[in-house]
Parts: sequence; C-alpha cells; structure tokens
Amino acid sequence: MEPEAQYSLTRPWPGLLALSHGRGFVPVVILFLSGFAYYLLGLVGLHFSHELQGFSAVWIPSGAAFFMVLLGGYRWAVAPLIGMSLVATHLQLPLAMGAGATLGATLEALLPVLLLRTLGFDPRLERIRDVMLFIAMAVVLGPVFTATLGTLGLCYSGMTLQAGLADIWLLWWLGNSVGCLVIAGVLLVLATSVESTATPRCRLFLLSLLGGVALTSMLSVMQLSVGQPTLLLFALVPLIVFAATYCGRQGATLLAFGATVASLMTRHYVPPDVYASHMVGLFSLDVALIWVASFTGLVVASAYSEHGVSAMYARLAERDGLTSLINRATFEQRLTRAIDSARRDGRTQVHALMFIDLDDFKQINDRFGHAVGDRVLRRIARLLMSQVRGRDTVARLGGDEFVILLENCTAGSARQMAERIAVGVRGVAVAVGEGICQVTSSIGVVPIGAGTGSMEEVLAAADGAHYRAKDGGKNRVHDLTMEALPDEG
Repeated sequence: MEPEAQYSLTRPWPGLLALSHGRGFVPVVILFLSGFAYYLLGLVGLHFSHELQGFSAVWIPSGAAFFMVLLGGYRWAVAPLIGMSLVATHLQLPLAMGAGATLGATLEALLPVLLLRTLGFDPRLERIRDVMLFIAMAVVLGPVFTATLGTLGLCYSGMTLQAGLADIWLLWWLGNSVGCLVIAGVLLVLATSVESTATPRCRLFLLSLLGGVALTSMLSVMQLSVGQPTLLLFALVPLIVFAATYCGRQGATLLAFGATVASLMTRHYVPPDVYASHMVGLFSLDVALIWVASFTGLVVASAYSEHGVSAMYARLAERDGLTSLINRATFEQRLTRAIDSARRDGRTQVHALMFIDLDDFKQINDRFGHAVGDRVLRRIARLLMSQVRGRDTVARLGGDEFVILLENCTAGSARQMAERIAVGVRGVAVAVGEGICQVTSSIGVVPIGAGTGSMEEVLAAADGAHYRAKDGGKNRVHDLTMEALPDEG
C-alpha cells in the first residue's frame, strides 16, 4: 500500500487530492488532467524564457509537481511524466533530450518526496529542520536529476549548443530549483495553514511589502537590461525577512512569489541582444537572488515559529491549567528568591505571604458539581489578579488553595490587601440554574524578613495562619504581619 501523507489541509486540497484515490475512471482522468496542467504550466514558463537560451528562468511545474506528489501520494508522479512528454512533443525536441527531460522531471518530483517521508518531514515548514530538509531534498537535489538527465540528453541529441554544458546545466538547475522553492513553498504554506489567519494589520503590511518587492524586482531587471549593474536586487532579502519576521511563513512565501512574478513579467520585455551578450550571469542574477531571499525568509520564519512554540511551552510549564495562574513549582522558586532577598535586606518585614483557602469548597463541588466548582476557581483567580500589584505573584497551590507573594510590602499594606480580597471573594456569585453559588475565604498573612526560615517553613506558617482564621469562624483574615510593625524601617 502506498504510504501517502496524512496532513490537515485547507480547502480545496483534501477534496482534490481525494479524487485521485481508489479505482475506476475518475482517478485516471484526474491524473491525466494533472499531467495536462503540468504541460500548460510548462508553456507559461517557456513564455518567459529567452529564445537565445531556450531555458525558462523559473520552471513553474517543478514546484507544483513536488507539491502534488508530497501531499497526494506517489501516483501523482504521473503528472510530470505526462506533462513533460507533452512539452517535449510541443517543442519537437530530439528523442534523447525529450526522454532525458521527462525522466528527470519525474525523478525530480518522486525521489525527494520518498527521502523526505523517510526522514519524517513536516510540510508545514514551521521548524528549521523541516525547512532545511525541504531545501536540501526538493530545492537542491531534485532539480539535479532534471538538469543532469536533460543535459545528457542534449549531448546525445546532436543539437548545436549555444553555450557550454556547464552553463546549460546551471541554467536548467536554477530554473527548476527556484520553481520548486517559490511555487512549492507558497503552495505548502497555503495548504497547511489550517489554524493560521493573518490579521488585517498583517495583510496591510504584506500588501505594502508586496508592492515594494514587485517594484524592486522590476526596476532591477530594467537596469540589468541596459547592462547597468544594480544593487536593488539585494533589497529583496531584507524585505522578505521583514515579512517573515512579522507575518511568518505566509509572508515570506507570498513575497517571494510576488518577486518572482514581477521579475518574469519584466524580463519578458528585455531586448534579445542583452541576453545574447551576457548569457548566464545576467540571465540568472535576479533569479538567484530571489532564491537566496526566499531561502532566508523561510529560515527566519521557521526560527520565529520555533521560538514562539518554545515560549508557549515554557509558559504552559509554569502555569496552572485551570486558572492560568502560576503553578506551585514556579511559585516556590519565586518565594525562595524573595526569602533570600529579605535576608540580605536585614529588616523584620520586607515581603508578605498571603494564604487563601475557600471555605467549604467541597460542599460546592458536591452540591453543584465539579464544573461549577471550576467556574468558581477561575472567577477567584481573576479576582485575585485584579487586586494585586504588578510586582506581586498569584499562584494556585492546588485544589481551592491560593497564595500571593507581596513583594516590598509593609505590614499595613498587606493587611489592607487581605481584607480587600476577603470582601471581594464574598462578592463572587456564580449563577447555577435558578440559584446562586456564593463562596467565602479564610486568609492567613505572614511576614517575610531577615529572620524568616526556609521556603517550606514560610508556607507552613501561612497555612497555619489561615487555619487560625478558619478556627475563628471562617470568612476572615488572620494576620501575623502586624507583629513586624515595630521593626519596620
């Protein structure tokens, strides 16, 4: 059984690729139509070639064929086989050259996909590893087959060569390589961006950059067409990198595609004698820089994507899953640092620790259910965050227990904040059907200063203070920070 790729794709790709599956008349027709589409794209590419060279600056079908084989399965390799045969027939190429180009185009789409699947390639291009695999296998290695087999066929065809074999091989490889990099790159990103949606601001930014890229490409080709050296082409790299930085892989691939289209449309109007006198260098300079800019943009976009994913996992690792507050492990690290700083400060009270426990929370879960209990916990978490200062740390220790580290806080301020929080908790009311679920809290507050013990001892003291609040009748604050008032300075 053919090991086809299974990825989440945007519409209409799943339906289109599914049409080629199974047996019967429809899959055969679809595959033959794909071959004819390859042929039409080849004619478009040839339209932008120059008759003195006979090579397309960008071979568009190479990227489309790789994309279809990668996501649709190996059966789609029929498309370049049929399509390149039609192109060879249309151009009336000698048998040896036509056979070499056809075999090369088929291998160009088939073998990189086989290698990429073996290496666990992810077509979303969100990791640097996947971008480098895509470049190495599809963009660099794949076109080697076409350029090599096509050049060998040309040697055995008896045709008169207008350039050296090395120049012909380079032009052939570059056109197919850029076609795969730009066309397959933008198709892969568009097809796999299931959850990525560009904001209106990002779209406006991309539109302005796209105009700059198109203008840069067109002006640079026009300057080259009169034999003048230009540095405008190098502006493509920072423009595409900007797009990759702010709009990700969508921005990088879209701008590379725009630069390619603008370059092809402009070079169509370059006088024939210009390419005749400059051959490979002038013919391929702008295309080579598009290659470099596209590659750089994809690498930058994947680097930012990996950084964002790493940052997200780091945030998740230090957060409580239900309330999004700091979890116990992270809180204990911050509390340890606060204790160390208080010891260095030398005062009796430098910081304060508040321990908050919801009264009779088990009864809420038993009466209203755990879903209502979770809603209450999230409401309390939002309340606590709204009451503290920016430098304070709110955490959930577990169950219905919360703690707040008040850094650089006097005893009086700690007491006032605890009372304010107790009042706020009493005001929390969660609608349950036709009834209301209300909750109160018992709060213990302890100082952190020069004589404070270990992190475990501070937590135990705060826990004991909250139990004294419960023993006093619940729904109240028991404050140990006021004992530090005479020593504050």
